[in-house]
Amino acid sequence: MPLFQSKNVSENATSHSKRWHLIAALLAQPRLARAMLLGTSVYGLISLWGLPLMVCPWKNLTGLPCPGCGMTRSTFALLQGRYRESLESNAFTWVVLLMLMIVAVGVSIPARYRMVWIHSIGRWEHRSRWGLWFGIFLVIYTLTRWLSSF
Repeated sequence: MPLFQSKNVSENATSHSKRWHLIAALLAQPRLARAMLLGTSVYGLISLWGLPLMVCPWKNLTGLPCPGCGMTRSTFALLQGRYRESLESNAFTWVVLLMLMIVAVGVSIPARYRMVWIHSIGRWEHRSRWGLWFGIFLVIYTLTRWLSSF
């Protein structure tokens, strides 16, 4: 079974339609979702305390920013109300934070409501194909950042 597919996401949907499910598939694996949220929180706390963080291996190797470079700076700028600086540091931070909030709500609600949440998110993801658009824009954004680095 591919990484972002789950039997729990949409029982009546064909496997062809499940390929667009990113958030719903993550919500269908609550332990994985909680581990992701915990890791994100720990990383945020470490950076908030000013402790040294891992240097981006991609940027260290190539000298070019990876799609996630600047996301920590962007998040802190957003939390401090410096919206322009947040967008300049990494334009995808807002989308990723929104996704994290949706996942946090999904793993926090009782199990009997979680399936309704997962099905709703799955239907939205299928209709909007947001995972495809997110990937396309992320590639374009990354290439644009690379070209501006030269």
